[in-house]
Amino acid sequence: MVLDNYKAYIRRNPDAPDVKTTRASILTARLRAAILRGDLKPGQKVNLDRLREEYNVSLSPLREAISRLSIDGLVHTQDQRGSTIAPLTLCELSEIGRLRREVDVLALRTAMARGGTAWRSELRATAVELHTASQSTEADHFDEIWSIAHTDFHKALVNGSHMPMLIAFCMNLHDLHDRYRRQLSPPIRSYSDLWREHAEIASCILNGDTDVAALALQRHFDKEIASLAEQLESAA
Repeated sequence: MVLDNYKAYIRRNPDAPDVKTTRASILTARLRAAILRGDLKPGQKVNLDRLREEYNVSLSPLREAISRLSIDGLVHTQDQRGSTIAPLTLCELSEIGRLRREVDVLALRTAMARGGTAWRSELRATAVELHTASQSTEADHFDEIWSIAHTDFHKALVNGSHMPMLIAFCMNLHDLHDRYRRQLSPPIRSYSDLWREHAEIASCILNGDTDVAALALQRHFDKEIASLAEQLESAA
């Protein structure tokens, strides 16, 4: 049974968290979760009638949700040809990696300059949450638990920048990246090792070492993208 944690998949401005969640936003979050997990497969045709029945919604919010996910790059839509779930490609994966090295690092540097005590507390809390997730014994839902905690951590890294457009772009790149991670083979390294890598990044940030923190984050992205690219090439 899949955990229905759709709230974890709603992307909104952290400086305006109390915006009303519409039916289209909830549906977008549920479809985003299904795409990231691989319930909706890369390259799969989007069947509006089947999704309308499965999610018990009308066509209007469904079309709006598909449109939003198309803007995010998770769905490809062509006039007169309908929509498909975006495929996994080496070209896209490489671009995601290059962008994250620049965009997320810019957001992190800005956050370290602008973020205050509340931001550092949020970062510390998400690091603890990620450690707890790495130790979870819920085998059936482990990847979902880890993924949500992992997303919260990376969201916290950039939230302190207080730049809504930049944060939104970072989180969109995170989702695109995370889809590859979740649908390719499990990592060779243990999740405890992965948590320690994230803990090192958090430690550098909390110690105020901006250049060292930026380098640690870049290395983290490089290592993950290289591993995913190798897996994707092997599966081709």
